[in-house]
Amino acid sequence: MVILAVYSFRAFENGRLEPGHTLSTWSDLLGSSYFWSVVERTMKLGAVTVAVTAVIGYPVALALYRLRGSVLRYFAYFLIFSPLLTSVVVRSYGWALVLGDGGFVNNLLIRWHLVDRPVRILYEFSGVTIGLVHILLPFMIFPILAVLDQLDPMLEQSAADLGATSWTTFRRVTLPLTVQGVIAGSQLVFALAISAFATPTLLGGGRVQVLASQIYSDVGGLDWPSAAVSSYVLLALALVAIALFSMLLRAQTGTRNASWEYAGE
Repeated sequence: MVILAVYSFRAFENGRLEPGHTLSTWSDLLGSSYFWSVVERTMKLGAVTVAVTAVIGYPVALALYRLRGSVLRYFAYFLIFSPLLTSVVVRSYGWALVLGDGGFVNNLLIRWHLVDRPVRILYEFSGVTIGLVHILLPFMIFPILAVLDQLDPMLEQSAADLGATSWTTFRRVTLPLTVQGVIAGSQLVFALAISAFATPTLLGGGRVQVLASQIYSDVGGLDWPSAAVSSYVLLALALVAIALFSMLLRAQTGTRNASWEYAGE
């Protein structure tokens, strides 16, 4: 990190590093509209990935929690977490085959007469999002499932005895007590999504530029000062996001403790 900081205060001109130290690299990048468009796309990718993984991951975690048979539950664990055993590059290439113009998804849409021609998914923001959701989904499911496993089953039974419907029990008992798992999973998924390199590069095809791919391009062009500045910006975004999620987690913990004390009184 110290070496990157030193490089960030160097200038890169005519294909070589200039001697001395300067703030020009910082001012040029931070004043560039293109650079901020890359930052915006990176943050948007992280936010969308978090939202989709939360929408998919929570019902999956809840379904795993409801499974009582140990054999079936361990088999479900294997199905969900086994993709983590496969290289991210292999998975990204697999999605490239599925999402391409002649891939499975477009063939299915055309066969069902939903579209007349192939839909552009590969090398677009949507294709990158799909790949990241598949790769990062276990990181959302596991924290939620860990919180669900700590719930006392008697809480839901008590709510049912008091006349609450299944939806009311979920909305007023299960969901509020498991928000911590959603926040923890969102923290993991967001940090991993904004720093992802292989999936945006392979499924974005250079059309979906994010900070990680921008850093790689700068390093490949030997523009170490720009790569260093971009790296520090990415680090700052990740730290700010983690801090915000941590504040939400602490606030949720405080609210939960207060509600339990009120119930006890």
